[in-house]
Amino acid sequence: MSNGCINKMELPADINTDVEFSAGDTTYLPVNPIWGTERGFQSPIEISIAQDGRIFVADSAAQSIFVLDQGGNIVTGFDELRTVTVDGNSVHPIDVDIDTKMNVFFIDGSDKIFCWNQLWNLLGIEAYAFGGIFLTETGEDSFIVSHNESWLTAVNNTNWELVDVTWSNEQSVIDSLLSVRCVFDGQSADTTGDIWYSSGMSSFSGLTTLRDEAMRVFTSDHFHDRILALNMRRSHLIRLSSGEEIWTHDLVFGHTVSGYGTGAGTVNKPVCIDSDDNGNLYYGQTGDFFQIHKIQPVLGGTYPVYPSVFQPGINDIMDLYRFESPRDVTVDNHQSVYVANTMEQEVQVFDNDGQFFMKAGVKSVTVDTSIWIFTGSDSVLTDTFLVVEEKEYLEYPSAVAVDEKGVIYVCDPSSSSIVRFRLSNQLDENLNPIK
Repeated sequence: MSNGCINKMELPADINTDVEFSAGDTTYLPVNPIWGTERGFQSPIEISIAQDGRIFVADSAAQSIFVLDQGGNIVTGFDELRTVTVDGNSVHPIDVDIDTKMNVFFIDGSDKIFCWNQLWNLLGIEAYAFGGIFLTETGEDSFIVSHNESWLTAVNNTNWELVDVTWSNEQSVIDSLLSVRCVFDGQSADTTGDIWYSSGMSSFSGLTTLRDEAMRVFTSDHFHDRILALNMRRSHLIRLSSGEEIWTHDLVFGHTVSGYGTGAGTVNKPVCIDSDDNGNLYYGQTGDFFQIHKIQPVLGGTYPVYPSVFQPGINDIMDLYRFESPRDVTVDNHQSVYVANTMEQEVQVFDNDGQFFMKAGVKSVTVDTSIWIFTGSDSVLTDTFLVVEEKEYLEYPSAVAVDEKGVIYVCDPSSSSIVRFRLSNQLDENLNPIK
């Protein structure tokens, strides 16, 4: 038995460079050490990397979101995300994502979305708007108290101007703003306009924020087989201890991005969702027929439409029976796609055109053997080489994320751990990253 030869090749630095990879060019190797229970993990089920490089891990069993630096050290200042409760009720996070405003959004499998803001807690809130005087479109002015529907209507009316603010530093209100909040409730008025499913409970299985300043969050609804766009709506005006005055936001129903179907770009039992820098959406599902999709927003009319980018018979990622219950999909800065192929205990990697590159989490071994070849009544014994995959790194990969250096992070709740992989030409002989 002997290991196959590996020829190293640099990945393209330019996102627009088309390079054809083959399985022999390089390989993914595990990075030491594996992050496990010594960090408090019980069942790390989802993972997301913020723009500052910090790693957020949703652990449903621990009722927590762990925050780590890229060295695997627990970061302080995120106590509110440990043993999460909202209004006295326990929350068990199953997905998490962070937007450019440092909002940490997460879900628990219900029809609710929760949020905690890192910036406000870092700087502190000095005061909040108790009320204000608005100049209406008719030229009249009106004082409106915050924390009610009239206030929400006024602050989100582009024809009304807030000309004077009455500030308050009531500590109980400030504490509530600094805590984890429910910013979307599928059983409330937040769903106004959701005419198809206003009477049925949604079950959010994944969420993603856009990487630009777009005021929108996308979520996959497993119960109703759809992808939803939720819009940010102004809710409170706060003054940070730095003196900066900013708006807080809740989420309200925007529109249905894609609904039930069995073809490319349709939805059938969605389990995860991600987005790239161009606003394209990637989602995975366990229903028929294609399990990984990429859809692209095309502006026109009241709402954008989202045709499918990947097509069966053209893009490898759309091959039937390629995946076995994939639980997560993510995309890197080069629009390469990574799929946690859960039941096959591996991660499959594709280029930005959806063509297969290679696998992570498997070890390929070349076996020197002999086989009999039969032709009619004749036979001959022939020496040959067989490539065998050994899957010894992952038990149940449930989530995948990739940082700017190309390191792959995989949640494995069965072993209460996070396993990292990196291309072999980026590791030293001890399987540590090359600086």
